[in-house]
Amino acid sequence: MTGSQHRKWVGRWTCRQDSGRSDHFRDECGLFGFFDPAARRLDAAKQTYLGLFALQHRGQDSAGIAINNQGSIQCSRNPGLVVEAFTDEVLDQMPGYAAIGHVRYADHGMTAAENAQPMLIKYRSGQIALAINGCLNNHDELRRRLQDAGAIFQTGSAAETLLALLARSRMVSERIEEALEKVAAELSGAYALILMTPGKIVGMRDPLGVRPLCLGRLDDVWLLASESCAIEAIGGHFVRDVCPGEIITLSAAGVQSNRPAEDKNASADRCSERLCLFEYVYFARPDSVLDTVSVQESRYQAGRRLAAEQPVQADLIIGVPDSGLTAALGYAQAGGIPYGQGILKNRYVGRSFILPTPTRREMSVTMKFSALRHAVAGKNIALIDDSLIRGTTIRHLVFLLKQAGAKSVHLRIASPPVLYPCFYGVDTPSQAELPACRMNRRELCGWIGADSLAYLSLDGLRTVTGTSGMGRCSSCFDGTFPAGLPTGQKNRIKVISWLENKPAETDLSSREDAHA
Repeated sequence: MTGSQHRKWVGRWTCRQDSGRSDHFRDECGLFGFFDPAARRLDAAKQTYLGLFALQHRGQDSAGIAINNQGSIQCSRNPGLVVEAFTDEVLDQMPGYAAIGHVRYADHGMTAAENAQPMLIKYRSGQIALAINGCLNNHDELRRRLQDAGAIFQTGSAAETLLALLARSRMVSERIEEALEKVAAELSGAYALILMTPGKIVGMRDPLGVRPLCLGRLDDVWLLASESCAIEAIGGHFVRDVCPGEIITLSAAGVQSNRPAEDKNASADRCSERLCLFEYVYFARPDSVLDTVSVQESRYQAGRRLAAEQPVQADLIIGVPDSGLTAALGYAQAGGIPYGQGILKNRYVGRSFILPTPTRREMSVTMKFSALRHAVAGKNIALIDDSLIRGTTIRHLVFLLKQAGAKSVHLRIASPPVLYPCFYGVDTPSQAELPACRMNRRELCGWIGADSLAYLSLDGLRTVTGTSGMGRCSSCFDGTFPAGLPTGQKNRIKVISWLENKPAETDLSSREDAHA
């Protein structure tokens, strides 16, 4: 690759970064709930703030907290990071013994502050605040039905639609849990949600358990969170994962659970069959435990499995900062090859580094990463990353390593080829933007500039995350879509058979089993 060619694609990469699109999938939201059954603690907002801070990786577009102040729910929502959305002064003015919180990563171009969560409504029976992580396949259909019945919406958020459904269902139900159960029967998709009424916090996970939710405890206080790391961040301890389809209530009576009829005899620590595999690959924080599996350990074992499946002759193993480092360590130790640092990431080039001109944007890419010449010069390098989505960052890193004198660069990816977008609450590229859909392995390797390219198998990834067969949601890898597809998407997705020579495409409508 010539210097002018490099500058051209670096400029394109930088513009994409500045426009909010990155080289990774972006999970949409993180949830947190805090409830003191004795109603003695009044620091629920501050504790929720800390929980959301631990979940910041799940959403950077906006943050919100709703608190229960003596039976009255108040909500504060603001754009930006948690530290930008809430000052000490704001938190001091939010006393309460119960709270729910939300961090959001915008999808489908929705970045307006009014789409921030939790959302709060007042209706004839009182107040409900609600936050959701995920996506409803039939959201448009549900909204149209409500609008036909006279509902008026102010935002495009699924949370607002769910609140309208809940308010109507609650009018003919004795308890909010009964209303939620009726509403859940109408929903199609993958989601986890937390809602708060003047007397309760209620959490629910979708019937397949695609999106995570867990229960924790801090002394006598009960907690709900998208990941266990948020519970531990405030000094609590993880109790268990919320089961798929389970409705769990935190109230003055403590914790109460309502599971689907077919699940009532299951053990409390039963693993989900369909938790998103990409939670382990990239989304979740390494110190979290999801459905009894350590995220850090699964990434380490993915690296070891990758070394067994796709060995390489190399002098040095390096990982892509930061998400590829754990897999790289596993690969190095399993392959008996030295592990070291070959790429430096400038942590001061972040989301707020907005530059006004193409020239300065082009400079920011070079400023974000640099190769350690003394570590890589003259060596055969194995570069390990967790995934390959658009490939632009990897392409830049391979160029830097070779520019620094690396004799060869062999790319190893600790997950399978990403061939499909996600429709379950994750901001993802279209298939047209996924290079594994456009190129076979040889072509993709040449486009990246690497000397070889290999992936971890899907069976290998399932094994290191504690499942086998069809366990976990693997839609972005194999197009199975266990929770179905949104209306209108079925005929837009092409089935890709990723072969050594060329991708074979067929219409998804010919594979009814793919979205059953």
